[in-house]
Amino acid sequence: MNELWGHVIGVFIVVLTLTFIGIWVWAWLPHHRKNFDALAHLPMHDEDESR
Repeated sequence: MNELWGHVIGVFIVVLTLTFIGIWVWAWLPHHRKNFDALAHLPMHDEDESR
């Protein structure tokens, strides 16, 4: 295999790792808590559909 291929894969893994960490940090920002709490309680507010 070409030596360059190892560097390309290394950069790709670093980019994926940074993307994952970025999404994780974004999801845990305090101003998202209100929206996530509302979405978490959404299944509990189902109306009776049998009427």
